[in-house]
Amino acid sequence: MTLILIYSLIAGVISALTAPIPGTSLLLTALEIYMLVHLAKIHKFQLGFKEIGYSAMAIWGLSTLLQDAALEILTFVPVIGWASEVIVAVLFVFFLGNLANLYFKRNV
Repeated sequence: MTLILIYSLIAGVISALTAPIPGTSLLLTALEIYMLVHLAKIHKFQLGFKEIGYSAMAIWGLSTLLQDAALEILTFVPVIGWASEVIVAVLFVFFLGNLANLYFKRNV
């Protein structure tokens, strides 16, 4: 749980620093993929390049549909939108981390 909170905090920092810049939410997708690989290693879950690739594509697709769309729309609303981006990014990484953690615990 601490690890997920750390990744959520990193996501918040990245989002806060890049909030006014459109298109930078792809940095969050990379962080999410790295978090999944890290969680898999902790639980001794075997992830090959194939699984990482599938996970990356699934996360990118989901992220694009939900997170990126919301973040990009919020980018155009000064100050309030930028603050909302941080909240959306932190919550998305937090929930994704918890889901991945449950999955890796149950499927070892």
